[in-house]
Amino acid sequence: MHSLVWYVSAHGYGHAVRSALVLDVLRRRAPTLALHVRAAAPRWLFPPGVRYTELAADFGLAQHDSVTIDFPGTLARAAAFRATWSARVAAEVDYLRQVNAALVVGDIPPLAFAAAAAAGLPAVGLTNFSWDWIYASYAATWPEFAALAEAARATYRSAALLLRLPFHGDLSVFPRRVDIPLVARVAPRPRTAYRRQLGLPLDRPCVLLSFGGIGLERFPYGRLAAWPDYLFVTTEAPGDAPPPNLRVLPAHQTAYHELVRACDVVITKPGYGIVADCLAARTPVLYTDRGPFPEYPILVAALEASGPALHLPRTALLAGEVGPYLDRLLALDRPWHVPALDGATVAAEHLLALLDRERAGA
Repeated sequence: MHSLVWYVSAHGYGHAVRSALVLDVLRRRAPTLALHVRAAAPRWLFPPGVRYTELAADFGLAQHDSVTIDFPGTLARAAAFRATWSARVAAEVDYLRQVNAALVVGDIPPLAFAAAAAAGLPAVGLTNFSWDWIYASYAATWPEFAALAEAARATYRSAALLLRLPFHGDLSVFPRRVDIPLVARVAPRPRTAYRRQLGLPLDRPCVLLSFGGIGLERFPYGRLAAWPDYLFVTTEAPGDAPPPNLRVLPAHQTAYHELVRACDVVITKPGYGIVADCLAARTPVLYTDRGPFPEYPILVAALEASGPALHLPRTALLAGEVGPYLDRLLALDRPWHVPALDGATVAAEHLLALLDRERAGA
């Protein structure tokens, strides 16, 4: 039996969430196809029936917290990763042969494409940004990033196909590109239904504090007491006792998109996963700076064009001065223009068609 092996970037949860959505469609459309995922994100993020192996498939970007990049730390992590590159590729080639892989998918670790090429297998990318584009943007200030960008390009050029998501950067390194819709989780019930399900009150606006798996330890949670008209919600427990208007929910939210749908506002730093969740849920966004990440202005433009969104300066965020910005956001009269959300189905169809062609040519 042939299998499909999916590699997920170790940078944040957004790559894992959208990969999991496509894998779930594949599981239902092709129940006899063995699906393997190699990822650093936790097993619970992926659908049942997928064979999971923990693997840090790339070094991504080191961060002090969800809004601060650690450039020296990234270069140190890159040096350690590249020092064992040949052994890593060889180990993945062995794995691909052990599981009788017919197709490799990467979102979007260079290791996936290098291993597929070495094993003589087609590789498909699914992403809205690639690491060559990210690293190249830092080369003027940190020249060492130029070599990292070129090393990533060398692997991406071997890809058989790129499934290019909306809100993307420069992905011209991939020889063949196909645009697909947004890969997003949809919570179809009314906002009040999820509010009741989660035990959240209906008598005042609920505001979700969402800063990904890295968190934001510097946030002054106690300051939220100054805005009693709002109930704040988080899945990351503060170090001190929470104020009366802060609700801490369990960290392992497998249906995080339902929490996004339940809330009236999300305060976040823009990343693909949370942007997709907010657009799908039609939940207004108060977004803050995330440092010199080249994806940031693209995602901000998407938020501003798609529905109610407002910039929250990092200084105001770190001071806990969120109340006035929440008032302004909820007073915005801006219609929703949500793009198509069926990218997971479209991506799965492309992958299955490619598998069929590979089998026919075997």
